[in-house]
Amino acid sequence: MIYKKISDDDVAAIGLGTWEMGGREYADYSFDQHWINIIKSAVENGLTHIDTAEMYGNGHTEEIVGRAIKEFPRQQLFITSKVWLTHLHTEDVLFSFENSLRRLQTDYIDLYLIHHPNPDVPLEETLMAMNRLVEQKRVKAIGLSNFDISMIKEAEKISSVPISAVQIEYSLLTRNKGVYTHNQEKEIIPYCQEHQIAVIAWRPLGKTNYVKLSTNNVMKSIAEKYHATPAQIALSWLIAQKNIFAIPQTGSVKHLKENAKACDISLSLEDWNRLSEAFME
Repeated sequence: MIYKKISDDDVAAIGLGTWEMGGREYADYSFDQHWINIIKSAVENGLTHIDTAEMYGNGHTEEIVGRAIKEFPRQQLFITSKVWLTHLHTEDVLFSFENSLRRLQTDYIDLYLIHHPNPDVPLEETLMAMNRLVEQKRVKAIGLSNFDISMIKEAEKISSVPISAVQIEYSLLTRNKGVYTHNQEKEIIPYCQEHQIAVIAWRPLGKTNYVKLSTNNVMKSIAEKYHATPAQIALSWLIAQKNIFAIPQTGSVKHLKENAKACDISLSLEDWNRLSEAFME
């Protein structure tokens, strides 16, 4: 496994996203044991960086994560959660955090993110609460999710605690036109790299567009060259970049093992550039 810094922690460059584990906007209890087994297998295969959020499954996903991680030493895990955009007033952030902590069955969160910006709530108010949690040593680091470059810069000016990570949609298929953010590669990533802010790529394999990724002729030839799957090559392309992490979601033990082994692939600069050019937007 490759490790990179988020604040003071060494964190697995490839982690596990948990969106849709235990429901989407509402809880789904029907596959709980399956998802618990997936998370356990992820940790056992080195994917100790687990990303979740209070919104996922209306809190139930955090419950699943909490049940899955109980048997592992907490200090070996890096847990990220996020506060939802309707809970960004100071007292709401603190209340949401307590609920996330209870569901995760832990006494601290490694990285706590604002899930989405909310223009109706002053950013100062939200960051005041998040700064307080860091000062109380209940959160180790804070960050932002789905913020554009101007809002990232604004948050940096406001926060008394460093902005340690930014989570954005980013992959070979989504370079500068994401669902919530634009100019990831042109503006957000270079700025974060210059300012030692970790970039965590969600949907790193393009999800429903994965067929486009896997059937590209350049991708197929490079995957064959490295005796790897297209998914492994796509993840390797991401984490070869400074400060970039990937959090693919999977419901398959086979696929999560493949994801972990992407860290063993070292793309040549020529092949990295070929992929970059093959998937230019």
